[in-house]
Amino acid sequence: MEPMDFKPIGPGERKEILDYIRSRIDEADPGKLREAILSMGWVEDAEELAGPLMMLVGEGKPEVALVALQGLAQLGIRESEKPLARHIVNLFKKGDPAFSRLRAECIRVLGKVGTKHCVGFLAAIVQRPEPVTAEDKEAAVEALVSLAERRVKGISGLLTELNAQTGDKVVSKTIDCAIKEINLQKWEEQGYLTIEAEFDSQEEPKT
Repeated sequence: MEPMDFKPIGPGERKEILDYIRSRIDEADPGKLREAILSMGWVEDAEELAGPLMMLVGEGKPEVALVALQGLAQLGIRESEKPLARHIVNLFKKGDPAFSRLRAECIRVLGKVGTKHCVGFLAAIVQRPEPVTAEDKEAAVEALVSLAERRVKGISGLLTELNAQTGDKVVSKTIDCAIKEINLQKWEEQGYLTIEAEFDSQEEPKT
């Protein structure tokens, strides 16, 4: 096929493709879905996939939902921030142990697609008692680190505050590691010369 013979997908055809995806939710095969997600670089407007992928997350089988979450994270679809947060709340209300892994993964992915507006939501997960589990809290800490990597400010200070509040040793250790990771990233961005200068300025003057 000659390059000029290739025609971009029009709005009508794109809608047909998305409608087809929606109609096949119950039949979705995790393996085939994963292959499709890995090849989604051709999508011009990734936000158009927010609805279909979130439908797979919310209505598909757990193994299918996990693959769809991978797609949301890979494409960084911000349109999924609010519906994903609502779905996490619904999973907490459902309280089904069979969905505990899915719930934790939803929380992690929220940090990869969300904005500064979900910081308070994630912090609340770390602070809340049951039905929030240690796995949920660790996932929320990971999500906050992901937000820090995406230049959302104030995460390190927030994690320090959360660490002072938690009584769970496992969660506290996770927060410690997260703070170190964020500080290491900050140092790498500033450059090691800056770090050395900072250490030099902290040395006591020689007598």
